[in-house]
Amino acid sequence: MSYAVIYCIKAIEPYIGQIELLLFDRGFYSKELMYDLQKLNYPYLILARKGNEENYIREEFAKMEKNEKKVILHTYELNMDNTNYKFESKLAFLKGIFTKSLNKEIDWLFATNLEEIQFESLIKTYRKRWRIETQFRIQDEAMIKCKSKEMKIRYFLFVFEQILQTIWACFYKNQEITFKQYLIEMHKVNKDLVEHPRTSFGKARRA
Repeated sequence: MSYAVIYCIKAIEPYIGQIELLLFDRGFYSKELMYDLQKLNYPYLILARKGNEENYIREEFAKMEKNEKKVILHTYELNMDNTNYKFESKLAFLKGIFTKSLNKEIDWLFATNLEEIQFESLIKTYRKRWRIETQFRIQDEAMIKCKSKEMKIRYFLFVFEQILQTIWACFYKNQEITFKQYLIEMHKVNKDLVEHPRTSFGKARRA
């Protein structure tokens, strides 16, 4: 996973310039990834897991009061290529923070290598990555049913869905046409082209 993430970052970096901050969900809470990001001086903010293997995390939260915030410098041990590595990363604890969008109090835990941690804006900053989830929910409207496990086929379908969403975003989104409406209209056009190719082609040319 770490190799794939670093590869993608290096691929887009020439186009976007200096990276101010990388945001990751808890699925990317990986010692190897954090080690590689720090080694390459990439600033990151990762939603850390509060799993059973991390007893000290639960113990730290148990000591805290509601709305309390603190940072702990934690040492990680990574075994890679038969070699043990040690590195440090900050763990930012936020206990019982009321989150309006979820309408409940949440215990937040972040792993980061930021020099200065602004607790007031930390959650707001992290929530910017939720836009990605919104994009995936929109794209799922175009999910093509396929049971094939062949990587090339599934990748092609994913790219095709991305193309459909990009066309919609560039030409139809500002017209207050939802992505689902766009797909339905596209389906009607394609169906008409299949059933009445000559008539439909003439209409398309005149349009």
